[in-house]
Amino acid sequence: MRRTLSLVALCLLPSLSFAQTVVVPVAPDLSGKWSGYWVSDKNGHTGPLHATFTPKGAAAYQVKYRGRFAKVIPFRYTTTMDVVGRGEGLVVLSAEKPLGPFGTFRTTATATNSNFDATFNSRRDSGRFVLQRK
Repeated sequence: MRRTLSLVALCLLPSLSFAQTVVVPVAPDLSGKWSGYWVSDKNGHTGPLHATFTPKGAAAYQVKYRGRFAKVIPFRYTTTMDVVGRGEGLVVLSAEKPLGPFGTFRTTATATNSNFDATFNSRRDSGRFVLQRK
């Protein structure tokens, strides 16, 4: 009987898993310079947009945007985008910044090693930022 149980145990042993393999998704590093455009959903305005991403620890990036409104009016905007999700080759970011009388500016984005696609909204506008790595 003991011999039979030992034989059964040896046959079953390879199919048993004593340790689970944990796969940690590799998210892209967004550090560096990006360029593209922004577009307003409300009025159709669009213009060039550039951004520099600097890591702030493992869970956030400082993003410095610069662009133009109405073809000639320059603007600069700096925010901290929190990493709210990660996947294989993908990172999801979110930011919220109060802008005084202009309300709160909210941004949600997905990014890969080469593309950054964000939606933004505020009290008076909404739209997209579309960037590619330089």
